[in-house]
Amino acid sequence: MREDRDELTDLYENAPCGYHSCDAEGVVIRMNETELGWLGYSRAEIVGKVRLSALISERYRSEYESAFAKLTLSGTPIDIDSELNGRNRTALPVHVSAVAVIDGRGRFVKSRASVFDITNRKQAEQEARHYASQLQALSRRLVEVQDHERRWLAGQLHDRVCQRLAALDLHLNTVRCTLSLQSSEGVSTRIEDCLCLVKEAVENTFDLVGELRPAVLDDYGLGVALKWFAEQFTRRTGIVAMVKGNDLVPRLGQAVETALFRIVQEACTNIAKYAKTRAATITVQSEAEWIRVEIADNGCGFDPIAAVRQDHHNGCGLLIMRQRAEVADGRLLIQSAVGGGTRITVEIRR
Repeated sequence: MREDRDELTDLYENAPCGYHSCDAEGVVIRMNETELGWLGYSRAEIVGKVRLSALISERYRSEYESAFAKLTLSGTPIDIDSELNGRNRTALPVHVSAVAVIDGRGRFVKSRASVFDITNRKQAEQEARHYASQLQALSRRLVEVQDHERRWLAGQLHDRVCQRLAALDLHLNTVRCTLSLQSSEGVSTRIEDCLCLVKEAVENTFDLVGELRPAVLDDYGLGVALKWFAEQFTRRTGIVAMVKGNDLVPRLGQAVETALFRIVQEACTNIAKYAKTRAATITVQSEAEWIRVEIADNGCGFDPIAAVRQDHHNGCGLLIMRQRAEVADGRLLIQSAVGGGTRITVEIRR
């Protein structure tokens, strides 16, 4: 029996985690050597003399005291992260799990707590937050670079390609007029075909310029740009897109306008590819603190979780939209079900 007692005592005192018990007033009545070693105090300095709450960092103290009060009154277990302050005032991150010991009359006798050193976990969490912050900054920079390149490429297409196509159209019309006087019907027919091709190339180039960076967004803001986009989208796909909602006055920042426009653009692209619908609605709401843009359709719908997990464009599109919202300090909500249509809502703080 003495050997068993000594073994149990050794297990308690030298366990890899801390153990302690407190009376109804929160005073420590027992503590193992492991926890005493963390704190740097002797047993005589702690047991029967100090409330455990006095050893907890100030920023966690009220949470612990509230949890301990519930433990003593109703037996609600404690399961919280906290910090212990030792003799040298170095804060030790810990996780405290405590239960109540109740007597035969249902009265609280003492707590029985296990304390785990979570220093490594906290460091890992801090590193994860640091890397997440770096990743967000990198994402923000990539979006800025992408938009800059889109703006530059759109400008080059407009200034170089469109102008030359317009000049070609003018020259072909001049040649056609000259040939018509000479009654060269065969050549005139070829020139008519060339003019049709040039007209189609001009329209396609202007559409591409608009998709890369619509000038209307820079000149007139998000509201006008969305109406312009809806008209182009309807003409190109046959899906009737309607824009509803408030005019955004005053205008938003360029980065926010761009993020919202790109999200609408990506959402409508997905509608055209996957929704199997003939109508879509873009709703803009301006509130005191939030700008809310909603893109909805009554198409075939999908499972959002499965779409993100699968390696196809729809899943990537959802991730890109969410990333754009987060880069603009906003949030994206996707509501959809198979056969139930889709509603994508993006909210960005003013």
